Amino acid sequence: MRILVVENDRLLSESLSRRLTEAGHAVDVFATVADAGAAWKIAAYDLCIVDVMLDDGDGRALVRSARAAGLRTPTLMLTARDEIGDRVAGLDAGADDYLVKPFATEELLARLRALRRRSAEITATEFRLGNLLYDPHNMSLTVADREVRLTAQEHAALDKLIRAGERVTPKRMLGEHLYALHEDWSDNAIETLVHRLRKKLSEAGATVEVKALRGLGYILCETLS
Repeated sequence: MRILVVENDRLLSESLSRRLTEAGHAVDVFATVADAGAAWKIAAYDLCIVDVMLDDGDGRALVRSARAAGLRTPTLMLTARDEIGDRVAGLDAGADDYLVKPFATEELLARLRALRRRSAEITATEFRLGNLLYDPHNMSLTVADREVRLTAQEHAALDKLIRAGERVTPKRMLGEHLYALHEDWSDNAIETLVHRLRKKLSEAGATVEVKALRGLGYILCETLS
């Protein structure tokens, strides 16, 4: 997933970024309403984490503006104030959940998983294609009932491709999903990742493949018999 973190506490934002990156997510971190608002409009985020008190304004105003612009990204708000009025204001601004500081990182990650499950984008708890079964919540992949181990980044690529269904995923879109704004990536990096994923599926005996369509992108489809 691609996640936007809007937090002006440098130690906290670095900690969150590190944990989320280790889990295989692309993470963009901003400390201001202005920078985060600009990024939110141009990048396709799967989840957002927004602090209430930011250097140049209120995180609730950022969320309210995003909702007014039609951005429905599931959003978790962070605050240091545990008052009902503050939580109500955040939820009314368009946040989907609220977490009070200090918090355990594991709880935050669990709340993000819950938000992702509730997202309107998700229409199934698992995906089946050919003899492949993918469970996005547990990040597990089985082929013909045998577990296939993938790296976090390979899981992220598979997740993007399998959710696309019969739609082609452009190489640029796949790259933007896998890498944060500050990370450099190349077509070769995407091609290498897809090659690894394709090889693991083939070695596992999958009846599906990642097909490259020249000039268009990639599609996950059943192999022709």
